[in-house]
Amino acid sequence: AGIFLLHPAQTQTVSYVSQGQLEGLAGFFTASMALCFLWLARAQTSQKALYAFFLFLLTFIACGTKEIIIISPLLILLIDWFFVAQGNGSQLKKRAWIHATIAGIVIGMYLYFLKPSFFINILGLKVEARNNIGNVLTENPTDKITPYQFCISQFKVILHYLMIFIWPFNVSVEYDWKLVKNFFSPDCIMPFVALLSLGLCIIHLLRKNSTNLIAFALLWFFISIAPRSSIIPSSELLADYKTYLGSMAIIFLIACALVYLMEQIKKYRPQLPICNHYGQIACMGILFSSLGFLTYQRNKVWRSSLEFWENIIQNAPGKARAYNNYGVALSERGQIKESIPYYLKAISMDKLYPDPCNNLAVAYAFTGEIDKAIDVLKQAIKIQPHYPEGYNNLASFLISKKEYDQAEQVLNIALQLRPFYGKAWMNKGKVYVARNNNEEALNCFRNACMKADLDNEVGFTLYGSLAMNMKKYDDAIIGFTKLLEIKNTPEFTLNLASAYFLSNNIEKAKEIYLLMVQQNPKEIRAIYNLGEVFVRLQDFNQALVYFKQAQEQQCGVQQIPLRIAYCLSQLKRFAEAEKIIGDFITQPTTPENMKNLARLSLVELKQIEKKSNGNA
Repeated sequence: AGIFLLHPAQTQTVSYVSQGQLEGLAGFFTASMALCFLWLARAQTSQKALYAFFLFLLTFIACGTKEIIIISPLLILLIDWFFVAQGNGSQLKKRAWIHATIAGIVIGMYLYFLKPSFFINILGLKVEARNNIGNVLTENPTDKITPYQFCISQFKVILHYLMIFIWPFNVSVEYDWKLVKNFFSPDCIMPFVALLSLGLCIIHLLRKNSTNLIAFALLWFFISIAPRSSIIPSSELLADYKTYLGSMAIIFLIACALVYLMEQIKKYRPQLPICNHYGQIACMGILFSSLGFLTYQRNKVWRSSLEFWENIIQNAPGKARAYNNYGVALSERGQIKESIPYYLKAISMDKLYPDPCNNLAVAYAFTGEIDKAIDVLKQAIKIQPHYPEGYNNLASFLISKKEYDQAEQVLNIALQLRPFYGKAWMNKGKVYVARNNNEEALNCFRNACMKADLDNEVGFTLYGSLAMNMKKYDDAIIGFTKLLEIKNTPEFTLNLASAYFLSNNIEKAKEIYLLMVQQNPKEIRAIYNLGEVFVRLQDFNQALVYFKQAQEQQCGVQQIPLRIAYCLSQLKRFAEAEKIIGDFITQPTTPENMKNLARLSLVELKQIEKKSNGNA
């Protein structure tokens, strides 16, 4: 258990979040099934039904983790043969119904989910795979990966999987290995001979002892990796996380070897310090400390994307994807110029890889070389004409050069390829804004965040802000409401309240402003706007309270004295209002345009006062 927990080869399974979750869950449920099976096999008659229920329930749930669970019936059968039946066929037959039920659940579930045609195509060797861009396994990037070529290429992979648990210093997240050319290539025939020797060794061991632990461990390992290292081709030749389930047996074998070694030392050298209880604990401490240190060092690779891809460049220098992604990691740190050589390296290694062309273009744009960026993107589009990111980025650079017609044409292609491409809708909206066609721009921004995948802060900010400027307050309310769901900030809250206010939904605006002031009594903008809200509600006493509060906190709104004077005039406190306006006009810091506005307010005030007196 200690070795399994601390072995550095397990780091990838733990740190590689998506695959780690799936592999980890598959391993967890397989181990749980094995444990439940052992309880069931040794249970009293009265408890058998309960353990059987939990075993079959675990089997059912396990099918939802990862397809590798399809080999779990064979693994449970192995456990039965080696540890329960102990090589006795008659004893094994007593539990045939258990194995049949487990196999029935697993096979039934995968026939339902994957359909019979999936298995027919696999067994008929009809399934083929294509190279991932930037991760070419074949000699020619356009060649397909066939079942036969993938299978004979797995011989060296399987040996590698075995070795990483014995010598864990050559592990990597990615390798630049390629498919073998033919069966008689040295990198195929030699691993094949080695694996054949292991197979003969298993047969020999089982003939001598039908419950040999070495044979058990090797059989468990080969069964565990068989679905992914045989006739099912993949664009991923090898990945160390795929050994997680198989590693249980190899680490079990390593542990048995260590125990055997200790027993031999105790037998022939009993006087040595490591033979006593404390010596054995010390040996375990040294072993676990060493493994823990190696795991800690290995896990450092996952601290940042820069360290991650730098490590892959060291371990897989022939992989274009590593150089491209290392350049991306540099760019994310603001080292744009430093990233350019890595993009160029990736392009030189794989002429059909569009990603580094796209990233190089962005880097050129950041350094002000727009024409270079456009040329590189055109090259990327020639490589991959169905690459919407390339068209969108090209449009961005054309927009910066004010070539709006070309930009729109390019964006239309991007949206044909990916109708829900939010960034393309956003750029198309920017084209219409530049042409002063705000109606079409608003429609594009709405599509970007409401129908496409730009449903984030950027998308809803563009949508809400343009709607606000166009006095499309219903749209603005939708945009700012969505923004607040993503990120609750005073700025977005204020914008939403203002949209409600301008759409004449005064009560809703008041509710939001009051909440803002409650949360932050010094939120001056909300305090001032509450004054305007109560003016609209003709509650001038309350409006006066908020305007004065805003004035005391020096909110910076120049017309506050005039708004206070207006409230006072509505409350028929004309003398106070006239004095405030007079002081405002005579104040040296008052701008001339505000003085003129104040003079007009003073005239209106006298008219209101005269009218009020006449009515009286």
